[in-house]
Amino acid sequence: MFDEVIRKYRRYVALVDPRIEKYVNAEKELRQALTLAPISLTPAILYCIGVLDTDPALIASLSALILVLSTFRVLETLTSITSISRGLDDELPFATLVAAAASKTGLEFVDFLRFASTSKVFKSFRFLGERFVKLAEVLGVAGALTTLSKIASGKTKYFLTEYSLALNSGTALTQLRDAASDYVKTIYAQVVKSVNFRINAGLTACVALTTGPLVSISMTFLVGDELVGFVVPVLVLAGFLISSLFPDYPVSLQVVVDGGLLRVFRASYAAGTLLLLLPLHNLVSGGLRDFVKFLQITSVISLVLGAFPAILQLTALSTAVEGRVVSRASNHVRVFRSFHLYDDEELRRAVRRRVRSWLTLYLSDALAFLKSLGDCEPEVFELFVSFFYEVRRTLKHYVSALAVMCFAVVLTPFLIASTISLGYEAAPLTSTLLVSYVSVLVLGYSVSKISLGKNTSTAYPALATLIFATLLPVK
Repeated sequence: MFDEVIRKYRRYVALVDPRIEKYVNAEKELRQALTLAPISLTPAILYCIGVLDTDPALIASLSALILVLSTFRVLETLTSITSISRGLDDELPFATLVAAAASKTGLEFVDFLRFASTSKVFKSFRFLGERFVKLAEVLGVAGALTTLSKIASGKTKYFLTEYSLALNSGTALTQLRDAASDYVKTIYAQVVKSVNFRINAGLTACVALTTGPLVSISMTFLVGDELVGFVVPVLVLAGFLISSLFPDYPVSLQVVVDGGLLRVFRASYAAGTLLLLLPLHNLVSGGLRDFVKFLQITSVISLVLGAFPAILQLTALSTAVEGRVVSRASNHVRVFRSFHLYDDEELRRAVRRRVRSWLTLYLSDALAFLKSLGDCEPEVFELFVSFFYEVRRTLKHYVSALAVMCFAVVLTPFLIASTISLGYEAAPLTSTLLVSYVSVLVLGYSVSKISLGKNTSTAYPALATLIFATLLPVK
């Protein structure tokens, strides 16, 4: 059994790091990690026998730290292979679709693997392409595909196995086109599922984070401060879980930001979040008027910091460049039966932007790959065109849902501030404001995560808190 574990670990290492010394040292690395892992139990044992007399939470943290340090290399490899495998399964439908868009022999997927070895769009398939190019030089195409099918996992493993068998039996062209047709349905189903899920989740979050705090505020009027100690931690936990665990868009709907600008977005997000948390100090210390004035200032600054990232990402997501490009590409291939002379200035401008959709980058890479293949049949290319039209059509429904969620961000602070106004003289105002402000923050960050997919902008929470601060009855 241990030998089987070592073989699997070596396969993981081969996909993550192609260096031969890394593959050779894989068994030693795994044995060393398994040997050192029990050492992490030492603090717990010493605590049980009375040698260490300290906080149990500290003991547990120390044991976890020792475990991570002793198995760091193995954990790093497993984390990397999980990320690569998930990325391969996400990119596989798009890789198959572009390979089949001009298929004539069935070998187009092999050509794509070579092309993907230098691609910046197919990040996970670049790993696979690099391994394929090196293996094909030694084992040939069939041998390289067989080896890769043993290294890969999930859907990619099964596809490579089937494709390798189809090459041997001479049915690769049929298998490739059939797989592409199935994957178009898969991609479209993922897009529809993601859009519907976000619409439902966004509306549910808006309703829950509106009615829940309103009821809590009403109860606070009656029972006083006792409810705050329960409601505030629950709201904070809910906001943290939504902001950290809510899934990103599927790859076809993601927005790609250049590395330097992404760091700026993250810095502005951190700064905007800090600004929105600072007024809590004035609220807890009892300076209610200072809290309102300071909150208005920090909300405006945070809104300015978050508006630019949010606008750029939503614009990139909603701009339908791809539909026009594939329409022109379809007309071109019908006339010339090839992409050798095709060039699209609008697509080149869109790709040069620092914030653009992954679909735009994919289309650019796909057309570059198709240029290298030679002839292209318009009927075969039509599946590729139809896919883009279907995805863009679905996004129109999502834009309307974004408008509904934005309306909720505007309406919720108004409702909460109105509730506070009604009970201004009947409740402990500090506790009421604390519950209200935390609920507004949680709503803003939740809608931001649902709408943008990533935590890169404080525009939504800053807008909500600014409206809330403007409508507060504290003067």
